[in-house]
Amino acid sequence: MKKLIVAAICLLWLGFIFFNSSQNGDKSNTRSFNILNNIREEYRSIKGENKKDYSKLPASSRDEKFNLFIRKNAHAFEYCVLAVVITILLFCFGLKGKGAIVYILFICLLYAVLDEFHQLYVPGRTSQVSDVLVDFLGANLGMWFSYLIYYCVLKRKNKKI
Repeated sequence: MKKLIVAAICLLWLGFIFFNSSQNGDKSNTRSFNILNNIREEYRSIKGENKKDYSKLPASSRDEKFNLFIRKNAHAFEYCVLAVVITILLFCFGLKGKGAIVYILFICLLYAVLDEFHQLYVPGRTSQVSDVLVDFLGANLGMWFSYLIYYCVLKRKNKKI
């Protein structure tokens, strides 16, 4: 039952990534700018400043850089979570160690490449090798984080019991 639940979570996350990639460029850009504006609002409320409506202001080059930063981190986060879920799934099936690392990275890299290929056909979106690299970096971080938690925390905890 545990394997089925983890497999379902993995498929749902793959679907979530596909859904995000299917958003047209304008909609995706608006979502990330809204996140940027929410961060600004929180910062200003902490400082005690008045609220400002950023949606009516033209975007500056600094805004574009922050927006790009948010978008690339969102890519990395999606694939970080994907790698964690795939790692847990493979661990459920008893595949651990070096053999699992190859499978985890291959699955994440393959999905990143397919995701970028899919974006070629989405209006307003582009397909870039740099996005595949960002996705793969996020997957690496997620996989190594999973291994760190498993081998350093959970294994050590089980030895003490």
